[in-house]
Amino acid sequence: MADEKREEKKEEKKEEKKKFKFLIVSGEGAGADIAYQLKKEGNAVKMYIQNPSERDVLDGFVEKIDDWESEKSWADIIVFDDVGFGFRQNELRTQGFKVVGGSYLGDQLELDRGKGVEYFQKMGLKVQQTVSFESFAAAKKFLKDQSKRFVIKFEGAAGDEKDLLYIAQMKDNSDLLRLIDHYVKKWNTAWGEPKFVLQEVVEGVETAVTAFFNGEKFVMPVFMNFENKRMLTGDVGVMTGEMGTHGFFTFDKLKLFKNTLKKIEPDLKADGYVGTIDVNCIINEDGIFPLEFTSRFGYPLISLIFEGIRGHTRATDLLVGLVDKSMDFVEADDGYEVGVAICVPTFPYMDGFERYGKDMPIIITEDKIKENFHTGDLKLDGDTWITAGSVGWGCVITGRGDTMFDAKTEAYKAVGKIVVPNAIYRIDIADRWIKDYPKLHRWGYV
Repeated sequence: MADEKREEKKEEKKEEKKKFKFLIVSGEGAGADIAYQLKKEGNAVKMYIQNPSERDVLDGFVEKIDDWESEKSWADIIVFDDVGFGFRQNELRTQGFKVVGGSYLGDQLELDRGKGVEYFQKMGLKVQQTVSFESFAAAKKFLKDQSKRFVIKFEGAAGDEKDLLYIAQMKDNSDLLRLIDHYVKKWNTAWGEPKFVLQEVVEGVETAVTAFFNGEKFVMPVFMNFENKRMLTGDVGVMTGEMGTHGFFTFDKLKLFKNTLKKIEPDLKADGYVGTIDVNCIINEDGIFPLEFTSRFGYPLISLIFEGIRGHTRATDLLVGLVDKSMDFVEADDGYEVGVAICVPTFPYMDGFERYGKDMPIIITEDKIKENFHTGDLKLDGDTWITAGSVGWGCVITGRGDTMFDAKTEAYKAVGKIVVPNAIYRIDIADRWIKDYPKLHRWGYV
């Protein structure tokens, strides 16, 4: 009888969970998994996608709208899934709307590399040599006099083309110089005039820390994470948005957080920032060398966060708690998370996607695997998920465990239960943890 009463109370608690009306404002449909989780939890969700080529993402699952401004008064909470809306976000907050997703300062930190460097210096970090250019000829002249390797990073529309990013492999940058010649010949005028930086390459362990900010302060725990950006197993091939991530929540391994994000807490508060913010760095025995801010939800990072809080904190409660400033900490799993991106041809390129990747089915062969499934650029066709959008970013499959190896094992077991024709994915997400962990532990970061 006691067990039955406990179960009844659990059911009553489930029924007591408040439902909300969420308006998702999206640039490219990147926040599909946010909308997916909120809808699964019983909320009313409306979604606007700005880019016409991505507007079919989540068709058949959430209500889609053509004008989000006319729907803003309907919503309890407005969620922005990307940068580029910062000024409007700040305006909405001053008008009394509850907004999650970023701010004007957040846009500057991610989109303006010069502003990012200014804030890295404000944090007291060692900033590797970073030089801005608006001319390929000037960049070539600069590189010919260098004895250090450089990475080229584009801004503006070209900054969204992740395959353009390149890290010189030759000490004299000769490979990068030849690649610049290629860019000169093949430059897409739709990207506008070239604008980019050359940044000194620093060796070490690439590490990021993500934290929740509720408009006044950071909410613990933070999420330490490690991106896997190259397309192919073995960390080779072109750069993509990301092919997978591994990481973990932590209350006590805060050295990276305290030396980076924590130092700009007053500025984020002054600007009304609400959401997640991430700083990606290279760490070595000499310290922290910052790379970039992500002043928004990360992808597929948000799916790993949802995996980590599953069974502890609803996605609904996370977003409501942030915007209401009612959340002091996020209850999450005490372990590790791994996420694997499942893509289809012609990812990461748009050319050919309509022929080779559009409308591919994503078949989940076991119901229990639905807990590990996080939607990307998909839509519902009847009761079957099929690929949507324009780039072939299909879904993210997650796993968690007491060790990173356990989390990886669960993730790839779940991948084995997903059938996707011509699927593209890496089979080594989290493998680098074996060599990264001893270094980071020795230096006091994990």
